[in-house]
Amino acid sequence: MLKWLALAIVIVVAALVSLRKYSLDHATEEGSFSAKLYERRIEGELLDHCRAFVKEHPRGNGENTPQQNEAFCKCFANDMFDRLREVPPDELQAHLEKGATKTSMQSAIMKCGYAAGLD
Repeated sequence: MLKWLALAIVIVVAALVSLRKYSLDHATEEGSFSAKLYERRIEGELLDHCRAFVKEHPRGNGENTPQQNEAFCKCFANDMFDRLREVPPDELQAHLEKGATKTSMQSAIMKCGYAAGLD
């Protein structure tokens, strides 16, 4: 009985490792299930970071409305994910640290701030 339990655990772990590898390998394939999960996760993280930043660093002497801040963060998360869509998950952190990516983020901040009507 113990042998069967150990075998079942090994099979489940192998299946989970294979599923994770498959997900990582197909995260940038447009239209795939893995890509949809990747998009949801990255956009969610970008949105959370943006909301935290806006909360910690209010602009416009508090004259910006919560709706403007939310519109800004949604625009930023969508815009940045479009720029990051092709980057594999295991390369994402290194990509975010590149100077060109930081310049791209500043561009998205300016564009989305203007679009949201931030002061």
